[in-house]
Amino acid sequence: MDSDSSPADVFSTQLCPWLFEPYALLENAHREGQLGHGWLLTGPAGVGKLNLALAMANRLLNPDAAAPARLPAADANTAMTTRHEPTNHHPDLHWVFPEPKKRSISVAQIRQTADALMLTSLYGQAKIVIVEPADALTLEAANALLKTLEEPTRDTYLFLVSHQAGHLPATIKSRCQTLSLPQPPLESSLNWLSAQPGGVSRADWAQLLVLAGGSPFRALTLYENEYHNKNRCFEEKFQLISERKLDPQEVAEEWLKQDIELPLTWLSIRLQRVIQARMAPDVSNPVTDLGSDRLHNTWRALTLRGLFGRLEATETLLGQLGRGTNADLALRVLLLDFQPRRGRT
Repeated sequence: MDSDSSPADVFSTQLCPWLFEPYALLENAHREGQLGHGWLLTGPAGVGKLNLALAMANRLLNPDAAAPARLPAADANTAMTTRHEPTNHHPDLHWVFPEPKKRSISVAQIRQTADALMLTSLYGQAKIVIVEPADALTLEAANALLKTLEEPTRDTYLFLVSHQAGHLPATIKSRCQTLSLPQPPLESSLNWLSAQPGGVSRADWAQLLVLAGGSPFRALTLYENEYHNKNRCFEEKFQLISERKLDPQEVAEEWLKQDIELPLTWLSIRLQRVIQARMAPDVSNPVTDLGSDRLHNTWRALTLRGLFGRLEATETLLGQLGRGTNADLALRVLLLDFQPRRGRT
């Protein structure tokens, strides 16, 4: 990424290769005068929803702008890592995200944005609001945003980026058009990731994609956090837990000393993999086939119902981080539930 380019510039003028098709869909809707003022961009974390939102925002704010170029993975990684650092961007772009050291978007932030929308566009074009992620809105903030969705000012467009749309109030979802972004094809992700410099082999990127559940941006994050090494450590610890050779509380203590979102994400993905394999053992999956089946051996005594229960608990804790939940207690209870006991399911 050019040192003079801000993350907003990078994501506004370039697109991940698998996003050109949904971008064209939005562009065509705008050209035909059918682009709604509220859009809910849904899909798994790490598929580039923010990139799509910023690229479309640039198109609406700068009608004469050139078509987006192809975004290299290395530039995407840098932009994503630094996207919330203070930088300049278009004055009619209102990008709302959790404040530093917070995980939720407050009602004060939404009210401040609503006040800004009442002003005339500084460049006489559109006014854009991007909420990233919309799942982080507090209930009070969601209610405040609803007023803007119901009565938007002229030439105002709102893009709500959501990883877990099911957590959003139905009233918010009903005021938006929904565009779902699935995981990109495995080959597309691997080609994109392995084209960047750094000496990481295609096979290593494939393994990181397994850990990331197929999400390329997650794979980049895992690489930055050396998860190709940490994965082995997590596997070994859960093997020891299953053999009652390691106290789950020790693992909880370790996780609580770091950003627990990443290890919880790893756990969620591992559980999804074993559930998929349990439900369809004869069906080949291009992502799960790349990884080992050690998780199956570690928790093979768990029933399908037990696996679903633990996955639900993991996903619930992930969704509640930063929302006042006692993460310490919840994590301890969650990990303790993986220690086998007589008659456990």
